[in-house]
Amino acid sequence: MKSLLRLSRSLFADLRRLHPECKGFDRDLQTIEARVEYEGAGFIAVALPAMGKAFDQGLACGRMPSVRGFSCGSGAIPQFLRGMLSHVFDTKTGFLLKNPSVEYILSIRQVLYFFKKFLPSDRRTSVLHDRTVADFKETDGQCKGTFEFSFADRLSHVARLVLLDLDEFQEIKGRHGPGAVAEGHSSNQKWSELWSGLVDFDPRLLSLGYDMPILGLSPTRGVQSDSNIRGRLSSRLVTVPKSSSALRTITVEPMLNQFVQQGLNWHLRDCIRRCPILKRSLELNSQVPNQLLALQSSLSGDYSTVDLSSASDLLSLQTVELVFSSRRRFLNALLGCRTESVEVDSNPLLLKKYAGMGNGCTFPVQSVVFALLAICAMHRGKCHPTYKEVQSYASNVRVFGDDIIIRTDYIWELGRWMSEFGLKINRAKTFYSGKFRESCGVDAYNGVDVTPCYLRVDPSLTSDVPSSYASLVSSSNQLWLRGYYSASLCLQRMLERKRPLPLVRSDSSGLGWHTRQNVQEFHRWNPLLHRFEVKTYVQIPKRQSDKLDGEPGLLKFFHSPRIAEDDPDHSRTSVRRFSTKLARRWVP
Repeated sequence: MKSLLRLSRSLFADLRRLHPECKGFDRDLQTIEARVEYEGAGFIAVALPAMGKAFDQGLACGRMPSVRGFSCGSGAIPQFLRGMLSHVFDTKTGFLLKNPSVEYILSIRQVLYFFKKFLPSDRRTSVLHDRTVADFKETDGQCKGTFEFSFADRLSHVARLVLLDLDEFQEIKGRHGPGAVAEGHSSNQKWSELWSGLVDFDPRLLSLGYDMPILGLSPTRGVQSDSNIRGRLSSRLVTVPKSSSALRTITVEPMLNQFVQQGLNWHLRDCIRRCPILKRSLELNSQVPNQLLALQSSLSGDYSTVDLSSASDLLSLQTVELVFSSRRRFLNALLGCRTESVEVDSNPLLLKKYAGMGNGCTFPVQSVVFALLAICAMHRGKCHPTYKEVQSYASNVRVFGDDIIIRTDYIWELGRWMSEFGLKINRAKTFYSGKFRESCGVDAYNGVDVTPCYLRVDPSLTSDVPSSYASLVSSSNQLWLRGYYSASLCLQRMLERKRPLPLVRSDSSGLGWHTRQNVQEFHRWNPLLHRFEVKTYVQIPKRQSDKLDGEPGLLKFFHSPRIAEDDPDHSRTSVRRFSTKLARRWVP
């Protein structure tokens, strides 16, 4: 707790330097220290971000709303941070000033959101886990399975105009993802189990076209006897940290299901890139188009940023079936590799939703569904839209997962369409008025990026954990480049007690401190590679014994022929998930 207060003092020292004309910093800092002593870390990790959300809503609607837990006294804005808030909102009326200071907006959001991503304590994680699991069950029960005919008919019509080559595949190349599987297999064990599935022929592999001979095999055994194997296997529900006040649910999929899902995922992405309509709305490999459009629309107001509540949890199976009903082969593959149930705290739950976030197809599938719903919302005529109209509408929407950007003129129609299919717009994170926009991790006001820096871990407790240490180094560098030098140096001093770090370029693979001029230290000249190098810490994964040979090893080679170049020891060891170490290396 002391280290967090020390960082807060350093941050306020930066604010005094950046805003010398502003008053009240000493009082604000005293408020933080007093309330942290009384309420604990929850004040800076939960209460301040809650005030931050109210502040963002004030920027959007033009008036600062009241904030629970923060007194306004005799004015219309909170007394806490009033010195800075008065440069954005009128102190007597609470209305947004005609020309609010963007510099103060960035500083206020930095104070309010600095600890937003702070990982919760084990005790609070247990409480959040129970709440998140309960929400998962509740939202699954709310998934909508029947729709009004006019809505369903138009969505089905628009869906028939996109992804025309989605069914044109003979055999899709399956893939193993980097994540865990329900059986707990290591990386190489996945290939051994996949080989067993080919030999005994698990019917889930039919989804990839593996009913044909592969690698000299003609697998036919077990198709009849194991025809219900898909129904016997379930995914496993786990929760992972999202912010200091929320967890995220992930479904850990069975190995063979995940292998098929990854293959379909890449096939769908490839078809999206070739689709004349959807390629105008979707770029699933980069968030940059959404981020740039959010910045632009915060200045022009032409587009609104929309966020969905529990997007994947409320996307029903019937909605996905409706969208892909005209692409029957691909739909059958989707359903063939979908796990129909999930183990929630050792209890099976039959899913009404299409899938959880652990399914390899969830992200591209939901992106397609949301883009089509947005396109449908733009057509106000009674007849079905033509191909050219749909193509024109697609240019006015961008979707990345559940982050949607649509022309402001259609925001209300979009809400109506989302509601019809059981989806909910998160009003607290949806912005259509004012000059504030938020999408894909970028917060923008009047064309300026006002995204704050986040502190994710406690430097006094987790600096020995490699991933946490690297996170703290990144936070310090971000603070430095934003001009918060005192806070950055405070964090540096905490970290360098055990591991001094050099100055490195921002694109260096090693850990080190960044500067605005990209200054770097040189420790030696490498005569073999003809380059200057610096010796510093590098975060590398821990490995475990994981041998693979014979036919499974050959199968791995055919599916990933360049694996030997990237990882020469791949057949003897594999990476241990979520386990890294810091090693000193010479890096360019």
